[in-house]
Amino acid sequence: MTILNELLQMVSKSELDEQVKQICDEIMKEERPKFLNPFDEPIGPNIFLSVQFPDKKYISFLCLERESKEKYIVSKWSKPSNGTVLKRQKVWEVEDIGKAEKILKFYAETLKYVRGE
Repeated sequence: MTILNELLQMVSKSELDEQVKQICDEIMKEERPKFLNPFDEPIGPNIFLSVQFPDKKYISFLCLERESKEKYIVSKWSKPSNGTVLKRQKVWEVEDIGKAEKILKFYAETLKYVRGE
């Protein structure tokens, strides 16, 4: 097990991933109290940001997810308001990366789109 721990220590962290994660953590502090039910939120180690939005008969979230080092997707997760399973419904690949601001701007534009704004 110590060999595995040593290998994990040698893997370099991405500065971009760290910046995006820190910004998303701050946004989540503001967004999480707005959720109708905090237990509905999609969770996982690579889901950096989840924002709940109104979607007719569904409980829906728009998420910023890390696919791999410095590669991101924006995903829409939904479940019927009377359902029990949250499923990924749609995915947009974030193609213009390199700066945290560009990634979050793409996320914000997608959020406006799914809200119908």
